[in-house]
Amino acid sequence: MASQIRLEFIGEGFGEILRSEGTQNLVRNVTEEIGAKANENNSRGGEGFRTSVEQSGRYKNRRWVGFVSTTDKKSVIAETEDGALSRAVL
Repeated sequence: MASQIRLEFIGEGFGEILRSEGTQNLVRNVTEEIGAKANENNSRGGEGFRTSVEQSGRYKNRRWVGFVSTTDKKSVIAETEDGALSRAVL
C-alpha cells in the first residue's frame, strides 16, 4: 500500500547548501571527471575538452554549475560524430 510523503524545503538552508564550498568541490570533481572521460573518448585529436565551474543565477538563487566545452574544431567533430562528451556523461 502506498503512503503519501510530504517534503517541505526551507529555501534559505537549501540555498546555502547550493552555494557552499562543499557543493563547489563536488561540482568541480564531477565536472573534471566528465571532462577527463570526454578527452579519453576523443579519438579525433586536437586540444579536446575543457572544464570550468562558475556560480550561476541571481543573488539568492546562485548555485555552482559545471561546464564541459569543446576547445577546437576537432573536439566539436568528436562530439558530433562520435558522441565523446555525451558518452562521458552517461
